[in-house]
Amino acid sequence: MTPWRAVFVFLAIAAGATTAVAVVCNANGWTVTSPQWTLLVPLAMWAPAFARFVVRRTVDRGFASTLTPRRWGVTGVWVVLTPLLLPLAVYGAAYAIAWSSGLVHWSPGAGRWTTASQIAANLLVNLPILTIFGTFTAMGEELGWRGYLQPRLDAAGSRWSIAIVWLVQLVYHAPLMVGAGYVSGGGLLQGFALFAVLDLPVTFLFAWAAYRARSLWPAVFFHSFHNTISQWLFPKFFSGGDDELWLGEAGVLPVVCYVVAGGAIFALMRWRGVSWRELAHAARAPLSVLDPAA
Repeated sequence: MTPWRAVFVFLAIAAGATTAVAVVCNANGWTVTSPQWTLLVPLAMWAPAFARFVVRRTVDRGFASTLTPRRWGVTGVWVVLTPLLLPLAVYGAAYAIAWSSGLVHWSPGAGRWTTASQIAANLLVNLPILTIFGTFTAMGEELGWRGYLQPRLDAAGSRWSIAIVWLVQLVYHAPLMVGAGYVSGGGLLQGFALFAVLDLPVTFLFAWAAYRARSLWPAVFFHSFHNTISQWLFPKFFSGGDDELWLGEAGVLPVVCYVVAGGAIFALMRWRGVSWRELAHAARAPLSVLDPAA
């Protein structure tokens, strides 16, 4: 049976925090592109971790089978490579299509990086900073989403666990779209609709990677790399990518590519005969249990 009480308390805390952040942003005219957002984003992104902390000490004290960052993961180097390569492939394909269609053109650093040494220097300086900060903030969300809510629903035998986590994430992000301009450059309704379609395969892929490794780290890295690649890396190298209908974090082209990637992984699981329930159960089992073939 789905633990609805725990889900609703978790949602109230997480979405309550993003609502408060959105109200502050709206009152001051700030958006996710404002300098002040750097200080506010950790508060918003660590809200799911705080929700997990409260729920597990109040309405859900008996549940302990969470995914933990204390375990690196049984997939070894793929704990990092899978979360890195998939977003690179998704946004690489999206920008390649956009470039071939004339929607964007090559312009490193908005035309300011004119030599290979300038490009290399900017990558060497910015990527480590963005990765460290992005991994810190992503940890806050993933402790809640894949560290608690997803395994909690799967342990309860919920058939719609992915969809429930997806819906909770949408409610959590919605205030930031309304009050802080998150992924709504082409209009609020358009931005929300595209983000909703994007977030379903992303929710599946984050959980799949974490379950497969039996660790929270793949989801954390996936979240961090997804944000850095979609919000900084490709936009820094191509002009015209600010058209959020087609590109951006949740444009039509990345959405289609993520749907294809998620569908391919799901089809591969089914072809190998691995059910979601088996994958979720193996992720919570002791390490002596054989790895699932997924």
